[in-house]
Amino acid sequence: MTTFTIPQKMSNSGSIHDIASDMFDRDIIFAPGCKYAVVLASYYGGKGYTTHKTAAAAAAESHKQREYSHTVIDTEGNEFTAYYGDLVAK
Repeated sequence: MTTFTIPQKMSNSGSIHDIASDMFDRDIIFAPGCKYAVVLASYYGGKGYTTHKTAAAAAAESHKQREYSHTVIDTEGNEFTAYYGDLVAK
């Protein structure tokens, strides 16, 4: 399993829509074979992410979560936006 760590942000910086927490680092643990994660803003608390093997699956989950602040990342931390069923680099 691959783990990507989102570093803690400075307290009272950014917005509630950030995926970085102002209380601790967030570890995104990718399930075996997964290359993408849909990560909800840290504001929502809890685990706050799902992992996916394909870009299409991550884009579909991003579409389902469109009412919530989130970002799609890969195992290296690159950020993507879902666009018509595909992922586009930010």
